[in-house]
Amino acid sequence: MTERSGGYQAERAGLLRRARAFADERDRMAAECAALEEVFLREGRPLGDDQYGAELERNLPKLKESVFGGFRAYIDELEGVRKGLIANADGYRAAEQAGTAPGE
Repeated sequence: MTERSGGYQAERAGLLRRARAFADERDRMAAECAALEEVFLREGRPLGDDQYGAELERNLPKLKESVFGGFRAYIDELEGVRKGLIANADGYRAAEQAGTAPGE
């Protein structure tokens, strides 16, 4: 909005800039998650053959799921915020267009 209306003002371009920042962070986190998955695949079973290594290996699937589940949840949250910012920007644009007299 270019004019204050009832004391509230929103800048559509600012909302879209923030949406882009959330997309960049989402992409960065997805790349970090993929890189970590590659490390797990490359290293195979580096936990050793003693009782401690066996215990860690037994718990590894649960640990990996916890770590990668956290990554996925964070990435999904970033995407949700990005979509919300875009929806807000679109809503403000529609409101501005609705408030414009024909021919202006």
